[in-house]
Amino acid sequence: MSDALRVVAQKITEAEKILLTCHRGPDGDSVGSLIALASLLKEHGKTVVLYNPDLVPRYLKWLPHAKRFVQQLKKKARFDLTIVVDCGDAKLLGDKFPEPEVTGEIVALDHHGSGRPFGDIFISEPSVAAVGVMIAQLAEILEWPLTPEAAQGIYVSIVTDTGGFRYANTNAQVLRLAADLVERNGVDPASLGERLSQDSSRARYRLLSKVLGEMDVVLSGKVAFITITPELLKSCGASWEDTEGLINYARSLKGVSCGVLISPSKYGGVRVSMRTRGDVFDAGKICFSLGGGGHPGAAGCTLEGELADARQTVETALAAALQ
Repeated sequence: MSDALRVVAQKITEAEKILLTCHRGPDGDSVGSLIALASLLKEHGKTVVLYNPDLVPRYLKWLPHAKRFVQQLKKKARFDLTIVVDCGDAKLLGDKFPEPEVTGEIVALDHHGSGRPFGDIFISEPSVAAVGVMIAQLAEILEWPLTPEAAQGIYVSIVTDTGGFRYANTNAQVLRLAADLVERNGVDPASLGERLSQDSSRARYRLLSKVLGEMDVVLSGKVAFITITPELLKSCGASWEDTEGLINYARSLKGVSCGVLISPSKYGGVRVSMRTRGDVFDAGKICFSLGGGGHPGAAGCTLEGELADARQTVETALAAALQ
């Protein structure tokens, strides 16, 4: 991967105007990586635009540069280089992704085990816990010291994608990087951990009580489904942001190897999020077979049809994986 990143480093050195983006529905890894990269690029005189059609999630809006994201590019915008992070499939960028004459060359940096390569340079390394690790490696190749903002962004990237260093993707490499960010770059884990923890609303707890009460456990107790509808949200006075992290309750149930959250997608169809313990199911492979992708422990896809149809499709795929 280091050789490929050296090519990317050269592209960055030659570019003046750079567009930074990620998959729709940005999360901690993508936002943290983009903010780190933006800080480094701006520090070295590059003109940078942070773009995503969707808003930065509420629990990440405190990060530096988070308010600089734009949801629409100017009509005459033109870039020498576009860097896409945390995305292994062009369709996850949505139908509003700019045309080639706007983006310039496209570099995609990803770490999912399953994906569909796109762009001019596509780098995917599943052994890397989060894209933030790749940003740190890129900075090292460029010989660019990490700014305080970049260090924060990288730490947020790795701590969110490893579940606070609890998930199976946690390895020695990411732990060493986290230690360096604390020791050499002044990152305060307690402070950032506090900022990342959601100030949960009463509506979120009402929603949590509902979904826990209606959670459906199937396939000999190995799979737990949570279904969230707009009507359920409305009855609890909750928003879609209040659903963040609820899937982990399904996976945490004793005996359950896979938690699945099903809800309508705001882009059409049904959104499926899957989290596994990694002992029985490979979420990435299963979701890839359904048109999506991700990691062995965390993946997702979007299916056509109604919620009940999507639920049956996913359950059938999980049953096949058990065999």
